Amino acid sequence: METKKTKLRFNIFDVAIIALVLAALAAALLLRDRAAGAETARSTRPIRYTVELAKVPENMAEQMKPGSAVYRSTDSAYLGKVVDARCVPHVENEFSSAAGGFVRFEYAESYDVYLTVEGEGYSTARDIVVEGASPKICGEMYVKGKGYARMGYVCAIDPMDAPIVANTEVGTGSLEATYVIRLEDMREMLLDCVHVGDRLYESVTKSLLGEVVEVWTEPYGETHPMADGTGRFCEKPDVYNLYIRLKGRAVEKDDGYYLDGGTELKVGAAVIAISQYVDRTGVFYALESIDRVN
Repeated sequence: METKKTKLRFNIFDVAIIALVLAALAAALLLRDRAAGAETARSTRPIRYTVELAKVPENMAEQMKPGSAVYRSTDSAYLGKVVDARCVPHVENEFSSAAGGFVRFEYAESYDVYLTVEGEGYSTARDIVVEGASPKICGEMYVKGKGYARMGYVCAIDPMDAPIVANTEVGTGSLEATYVIRLEDMREMLLDCVHVGDRLYESVTKSLLGEVVEVWTEPYGETHPMADGTGRFCEKPDVYNLYIRLKGRAVEKDDGYYLDGGTELKVGAAVIAISQYVDRTGVFYALESIDRVN
């Protein structure tokens, strides 16, 4: 019995579908190759950042030695080399009723260690990346080395003039909001964390908050009850409130104004603001204007 051979036939629709699939595959391969090439060509430079480890016992501080490797304690990822480990007595400002203000107290056998880490890094539009980590002033950093592990906070990045990737994000809302965020209880070493022209984002959603147009400081203080039954406002030495004025796109809804990305602009509400340099919880301090974008 003779077996008949079936010929494979294509119509014009089959040809069109095959052409589209091949074109999509070629485009994907091209994008992959370009991305790989950009990653390979990305230039790095030595970048240092300093982690403040507070109230460290003396025997632990002795383990933090320049020249040693430092790792992230949560996953053992390499962070860089220790280039400096400065140790100073731990001091706090505490309110004294007898003195009628804040008094500096030095804690016995407790030290603040300023651990400076250096690694190869680069900048993106939103982050400074050092050995895969993204250090931000005020942000948590879990570090470990031989003989120690500790959680601290980044307090400095060097150089602060690292090349900034152009970032022209402005948002998509039909309104332009001018408002102020206040970062409270900021020590002097932390103040150089926000600059005019920076773009701030909301930490959780990564949505754009706006562009920084002005930055200023005022002394930080607290009101405490006195022996005579009155309250007295007392400034805390070397501590400030940092005010950040921003412009951002917003939309109006029945229940309020929402910045681009869905963050509600609500005076008094907390907001975690991040940029290339900073990661800090603040509050929406003032809503100054809402204007329609032409």
